[in-house]
Amino acid sequence: MSSLLSREYEVNYSHIDNRGIARPSFLFNVMQDAATVHADELHLSRDELRVLWVLSRMRVSLSRPLLPYERVRCETWCPGIRGASWYRSFAFYADEQPVGEAQSMWVTLDPDTHRILRPTAFPAAENYLHTARGELFAPLGKLSCDSVRLHHVHPVCYSDLDVNNHVNNVKVVDLISDALDLQKQPGYVSSLQVNYTAETQFGEQLALSCGTVDNARFVRGEAGGQTHFEAIATLSPLSAKEA
Repeated sequence: MSSLLSREYEVNYSHIDNRGIARPSFLFNVMQDAATVHADELHLSRDELRVLWVLSRMRVSLSRPLLPYERVRCETWCPGIRGASWYRSFAFYADEQPVGEAQSMWVTLDPDTHRILRPTAFPAAENYLHTARGELFAPLGKLSCDSVRLHHVHPVCYSDLDVNNHVNNVKVVDLISDALDLQKQPGYVSSLQVNYTAETQFGEQLALSCGTVDNARFVRGEAGGQTHFEAIATLSPLSAKEA
């Protein structure tokens, strides 16, 4: 059992957008994989615990955009547990230089009732606590925006779904990127927080609305009158080399 998982990923052209830089969803895909592999090593996999692991909140920051065929090393560790949430931290390196970091909060659900199961329900949670490294970070806050406008409606299709049979958290980031109109933005997403508040099923119609909070862009996804996710994104300028 390791207190830290280190895993390397390549940015290939399936991760690159029309501007030649990695889409925001690339790091979310990396984090989903690294968290899953580490949970397996800790004997906390969905199959061993007979639970659904669900991402509730994630915040990532990036000091520069990632480029084609860069190799990104992801480190992940478990700083601890608070209440019903399992906390997880990440750090990212390219050419052994730090390029970003992230914090996340997860919950475990009963696969039949989808009710939250607290970490105290699992003796194996001790494995998680024993990997604690650094301080437990402050809970990721709620997100809100006073004024939003509808951007588009997305019908949930097969390609959106994950093994839990709802829209994958990485796909949500792609939908958020669509709502941000990143294809015509002059900057890259240097920080992004996503709060996942409800599962989204096949066939639902996701209405994505946008607004502005200070210097950041807000995106909300709703279906059936219920908020399913919210996000705050900050964009930073591309350098002359990256543009």
